[in-house]
Amino acid sequence: MACALACREPVDRLIADVGIAAAGQRLGVAALLYTYRCTIACRHCCFGCAGERPPVHMSTEQAVFHLRQLHELGRVIHIAGGEAMMFWDDLLAALRAACAQGVQPHFIESNASFATDDEFVRERYAALRANGVMGILLSADPYHQAFVPPERFIRARRIARETFGTQNVWTTDAPDEAIGDFAAIARDEGRLRDHVRAHPPVLVGTAHRELRPFLDAVPLDRLPPGRAWRLPHHDPGCRVEFARESIWELHIDPYDNIQTNCGVILGNARETRLADLLAHGPERANFISQLLADQGPLALADFARREHGFATPDRAVTKCDLCYATRRFLRPHYPNILGPAEVYGG
Repeated sequence: MACALACREPVDRLIADVGIAAAGQRLGVAALLYTYRCTIACRHCCFGCAGERPPVHMSTEQAVFHLRQLHELGRVIHIAGGEAMMFWDDLLAALRAACAQGVQPHFIESNASFATDDEFVRERYAALRANGVMGILLSADPYHQAFVPPERFIRARRIARETFGTQNVWTTDAPDEAIGDFAAIARDEGRLRDHVRAHPPVLVGTAHRELRPFLDAVPLDRLPPGRAWRLPHHDPGCRVEFARESIWELHIDPYDNIQTNCGVILGNARETRLADLLAHGPERANFISQLLADQGPLALADFARREHGFATPDRAVTKCDLCYATRRFLRPHYPNILGPAEVYGG
């Protein structure tokens, strides 16, 4: 407990100085992936979140236990999903318990589907602030606005800025008219195709199944550089996706899985202390993370071919495309490393 509180103090000070988004960009983030269930089913979702996912979410004890670990990392901490607010009463109970121990998250992530009227939004935000939450991340793009009416996002953003201060609302600055246009793009398959091609998604989870057809495959020896979450990488391996110094985000999900690259489990957070995992090197967590870090998806595909008869494709769109296709094939052989089922369409 003392370590978690000591580690969060400088993070809190930085947030007070520069705000949630700027602090997150500087320090990196880490999160409770509270649930894979969601009010919507975005076509670009790397985690496969959707309404038909099992109604599994973190217990209060589980959330507090993991928040304590997350704060030891010296990162900006949040609760994400899925849509955590689907389970509002339980989420609020977890926030109260966490706040009592000083380990509440810095912000909550939401798709704004809850924002049905001003009073309701203000009540929710007031409850978050009362339990030490400093801000919110609100998502908006053609994928989210395929499901969430633009006016809900606009309402959620406006009231969030009033409540938390603009610097503590991590979201797009696009004008209201552009948010409305996101919904129009979502309804027009041609415009959506142009959007996907202009802003290629990470082809993992739902994004692989839904958006890959909009993109062009190339021979494996001509795959474009890896993009990672923030850093491009030109070498065959994907070390920046796993190495402590460069990873953008760590997640702990409701099954206690630790992940940084969606669908590659680095350990069980009940058995492996997060700070120890980072000190040892996340890329060394298991043979798949090590292989991907050192040699990349081509090497993983070659391993799958040699050991399990994988039919390596001649072409792929990106390194992530090849990696995810290979991992889906390998998942039955290594379910404790390649999971959970939600990420792989199960």
